[in-house]
Amino acid sequence: MTSLRLPSLRVRITVTTTVIVLAVLACGAVSFLALFRHTLITGQSKSADIQAAQIAADAQHRLENAADPVLLPVSEVDDVIIQLQQDGRVIATSEGDSAGPALPVPGAERFFVGEDSYVVQSAPVPVASGAVQSVVVARSLEDADSAVRSAALLLAAAVPTVSAFVAALMWAVVGRSLRPVERIRLDAESIGADLSRRVDPPAGKDEVARLAATMNRMLDRLESSHRAQQRFVSDASHELRSPVAAIRQHAQVALHHPGATDLASLAGVVESEAARLHDLVDDLLLLARLGEGPGYDRGEVDLDDIVLAEASRLRQLGVTVDIAAVGPARVLADEGLLARAVRNATDNARRHARSRIDFTLRCANGQVVLWVDDDGDGVPESDRDRLFRRFERSDDNRSRAHGGAGLGLAIIAEAARHTGGSARLSSSPRGGARLEINLPEHTGDCGYCRTPAS
Repeated sequence: MTSLRLPSLRVRITVTTTVIVLAVLACGAVSFLALFRHTLITGQSKSADIQAAQIAADAQHRLENAADPVLLPVSEVDDVIIQLQQDGRVIATSEGDSAGPALPVPGAERFFVGEDSYVVQSAPVPVASGAVQSVVVARSLEDADSAVRSAALLLAAAVPTVSAFVAALMWAVVGRSLRPVERIRLDAESIGADLSRRVDPPAGKDEVARLAATMNRMLDRLESSHRAQQRFVSDASHELRSPVAAIRQHAQVALHHPGATDLASLAGVVESEAARLHDLVDDLLLLARLGEGPGYDRGEVDLDDIVLAEASRLRQLGVTVDIAAVGPARVLADEGLLARAVRNATDNARRHARSRIDFTLRCANGQVVLWVDDDGDGVPESDRDRLFRRFERSDDNRSRAHGGAGLGLAIIAEAARHTGGSARLSSSPRGGARLEINLPEHTGDCGYCRTPAS
């Protein structure tokens, strides 16, 4: 039933084209027959009119020179009737008598005598008594009707024949045109789980070739996404397994060797690893929500308040912080998400800094720019883009003692993108790394974020 309701594209194109061609040819045939018939009738009418005028002129000439005015010429053609009428009565005919019905005067388009149809024309003939006689000539339309019937039979055979030829031609052409598409479909269907395979593009640069190229680019993106997903699952599994393994290891030592550890040490290890596991799960859930698209409420956020709060926290941890270059800035964002991004940037700088961290917050050209500088070893230029990917860490930061799971910069990048901005790493004037976050400035009711960037 589905195949009947939804025929193939080849069938739909062929049927549609054939129906259109058939309708056009049928309308053209009917119009041609009407015009053809009108032309033939007009021609016969003009012939009858000319003949009637000639006979009327000849009769008038004979009236002036002879005593018998009713003598009409004998018709040499069987399909022509000639009458001389006066006051609706037939005075004479070309046969020499006055029998038969009177032809209509003035002439009608068609006049039937039995089953035969005629066109009728007349011409006046003045007589001596002052009366007016009329010469009426009727020409048969049998030849015209026969010609119309022959043309109708010819068109009735030609229209279906031409339509059938067009249907066969369209079936062949569409089938040949869709053959590469079917080949692409079969290639795509056979790919399955092996995303390394590609569709074989046809020769040329037509729409089908571009379709194959587009599908291959889509397969490239799918393969890249699949590999990223596999890498993410592998890295996430490894990161989640590490704290679980540490907890199990200390629990087994306490279970099998009670004297080797005490309850406080075991509780400290479990608490530390559980906190690490909790943070990792939170980071993964946050990235998953950000990857699903807009899901956070945006509002006016004073970014300078968040930066100053983070600077105060760093000072409590014993870190030297410079906030002299922090100016007022307001953005339209989710406050919790933006605070999380600034916290990650601060923790990342604290992890790498030797002695101090500098914050710079300025507005310029409709953009809010936040710089977080440290005086550590910096980040090689070749690693700066890579570190924003999930579970990516620098080579000297793969141990738990020096860093997290490699999700901090990824969260910063996703939070900036979610807010309509971007994040990047560069070199700090103090020799370390500079994390730069660019966000669109919000100037709604604020109006005070106008400090030019230095």
